[in-house]
Amino acid sequence: MEKEKGRKQGKSSKRRFRITRFWGVYFTVTAMAFLLVAVSQQIVKSRLAEYEAVQPKYLAAEVFDSYFRPIRYEKLLADARYDAGEAQDQEIAEYLKKEIGDSELTYSVGSSNVPGETRYLVKAGEKQLASIILRVSERKTRHGFDTYEFSYLELHLNTETAAERVPVIVEAPASCLVTVDGKPAAAEFPAVRYNKTDALKYYPPDITGVEYVAYTLEDLETPHPEIVVTDAQGQQAEVVFDEETNTYTAGVVYSRELEEEYSDFVTEAMEGYAEYIQASQNKGLGSIKPYFDTDSEAYAEVVAAGGSRWMVKEWDSVDFENVEVGEFYAHTPESFSCHISFTQVLHRNGREDYVDVVDKYVFLHMTENGYRIFAWHNV
Repeated sequence: MEKEKGRKQGKSSKRRFRITRFWGVYFTVTAMAFLLVAVSQQIVKSRLAEYEAVQPKYLAAEVFDSYFRPIRYEKLLADARYDAGEAQDQEIAEYLKKEIGDSELTYSVGSSNVPGETRYLVKAGEKQLASIILRVSERKTRHGFDTYEFSYLELHLNTETAAERVPVIVEAPASCLVTVDGKPAAAEFPAVRYNKTDALKYYPPDITGVEYVAYTLEDLETPHPEIVVTDAQGQQAEVVFDEETNTYTAGVVYSRELEEEYSDFVTEAMEGYAEYIQASQNKGLGSIKPYFDTDSEAYAEVVAAGGSRWMVKEWDSVDFENVEVGEFYAHTPESFSCHISFTQVLHRNGREDYVDVVDKYVFLHMTENGYRIFAWHNV
């Protein structure tokens, strides 16, 4: 009985060993399988991520954002390829602005017949404006996937249409004659009159600007016509072109006739005024009164300034240096302005004692005694 019991116990121990070894092998194999699957999945994910990262759509997005979000016309026209013909950059930019209008700019993959090239189309609504061209580069990823590089940007436009669509604006004083390629603008082009407030630095009372006229030049044979602006005496105005607005602007024409006739009058008046307020013994109020309209605010200022003469020390002599008078401009048939500046140097006991700079725009109008100063403005 004891021997039989011993044999049964031995068989049981062997059976338990076999079961324990089975599960050990099972779990080991299972763990290795799971590990192999996990490693494989990680490798696949890594390869897929590597492949996805070099897809051309990401580079296309970078290029699109760089040029078109928001659209940067100067950079776009400097870098892109296009046939401009005779159209200038500003004309092309204006053309593109009109083509885009209120449409949202988008891009999508297109087709290309060139091996190794990928093309993305840039559109404004349904209008195709440009193409972003990418090409396969020589660089490969770690696992041999192709990478892309930006090749070039191409604009799709009709330069003839662009030049025709961009109008040229000419702004000039209404009193002047404007010619476009030798022909009077008033006879051929629509015009709008307006008050240009920045034509001059300062204006006399009750005047706020210079009457200007703006001509809109369309359907020109050349994008940059010859613009000549002259006044009634045949003097030419300076004309400046603004590329951003495609506008020619003529400045006012200063009067040579007024300058020749009244330069000395204004100089004498203002030098006399400068001496008077510095308590000159030779320049009393009566000596400068004939230069002013005695009913004006300017003359009232002169009289008021004379009340402080007693505070000024006596001086021996005076010099006027750097005297400049000009910019004579007729605001109306009976009023004009000019600009005068000089340095007044007072001497006392043989030495330079006081320096005063006078810089004014002076306004004169017709009175019963002729043109007289009635207003002024310190610069």
